[in-house]
Amino acid sequence: MNDRQTRLDRRRALKALGLGAGAAALSSGAVQAQTSEPEATPVTKPSGYRETPHVLTYYATLRK
Repeated sequence: MNDRQTRLDRRRALKALGLGAGAAALSSGAVQAQTSEPEATPVTKPSGYRETPHVLTYYATLRK
């Protein structure tokens, strides 16, 4: 057997092991697809500048 043939045999063996493991997992029912509704995005207030009572009090102290 030459080096190229050995590499191809290894690839085939690893591919078969990977496919076999995947098939076994699917057939056992261990892997199940989850269906869920998309999450609703919560309504948030803008987080920009707001004139709160605290800010208005500060502005009033500056005018005096």
